[in-house]
Amino acid sequence: MTGDQDRRRFIGTAGVVLALPALGTLPLSSGFAHAQQAAGTGLSTWREFAGLAMEDNRLGLSVPRLSANVQGGTEFNELMPAIVDFMQSAESSAGDSQASAADVEKLIEQTSDLLRRLVQAERSPRPDPDQPGAAVQGRPDFGSIKDDYVKLFNTCEIRAENQAEVNWYVTKLTDAAARKQYQDVADQACVPWYFVGIIHAMEAGFDFRSHLHNGDPLSKRTVLVPKGRPAVWNPPTDWVSSAKDALAYDGFIDQPDWSLAQTLYRWEAYNGFRSRMLHNINTPYLWSYSNHYTKGKFVADNVWDANAVSKQCGCAVMLKALVERGLAAVPA
Repeated sequence: MTGDQDRRRFIGTAGVVLALPALGTLPLSSGFAHAQQAAGTGLSTWREFAGLAMEDNRLGLSVPRLSANVQGGTEFNELMPAIVDFMQSAESSAGDSQASAADVEKLIEQTSDLLRRLVQAERSPRPDPDQPGAAVQGRPDFGSIKDDYVKLFNTCEIRAENQAEVNWYVTKLTDAAARKQYQDVADQACVPWYFVGIIHAMEAGFDFRSHLHNGDPLSKRTVLVPKGRPAVWNPPTDWVSSAKDALAYDGFIDQPDWSLAQTLYRWEAYNGFRSRMLHNINTPYLWSYSNHYTKGKFVADNVWDANAVSKQCGCAVMLKALVERGLAAVPA
């Protein structure tokens, strides 16, 4: 490990509480500043996270044991894992705290809101036909591109500099509590469990307080595309039925073919084919962190930036990692 990596690594709450206030004074990169503006927050995410970490300490919650390879920094791929681990630790230790349930719930909700704004600012949004500049295009015929999916997957290599981050995604996908929720949805919808879990990573940053459709708060119907979903469910805790609605909205329920090509095609359809059809690149929604993606992404509704680089791990890359570790089989 280099000295710089060691300096930036978190080791529990003490690292969070001590490091974050100081880091809050650091200048933000232009890319992250753009994301902050898009997220609609006046304070830097670091400063908000610092406040939450200090409140966690005040409430006497247990020290968050942040995952190996979680590092400090102001980029999405550095912040998101730290916030996810922090929130999950706060949730798991809530029953042991002497603080009031209301105070603990408020802390968790604030952390969930921070994570939501961060993820929604980073991920490539679905196309919104009601926004100015919306490009109208259909989806490519599956038969014409299915062999391309298989070839890309077979030749996919995870970039060495992203390997630790991919490992973190795998630990979250296979966490026992999360895995149970993914399986519940999979059993009801007749889809693979990892198909659900990987969408959850992309759209909601593994937050079960957010809709699978697009990461909007589970406490009410969705506001972003797709809007007004689910039509019927039991807010604010019924994540499974909401997730099933998200899959039904895109026509994924009870499909007989879950081959590798179809799985990748459906993931790409979930976010849209604009990167492929309008800009002729492999979509970062599938291939970010791999040798098949370098740059180019939608940074806002119908706003394309040819030089922006996705900081999320792509769906196909997560599946590749699961397969390589023997945690999932290549879809037949």
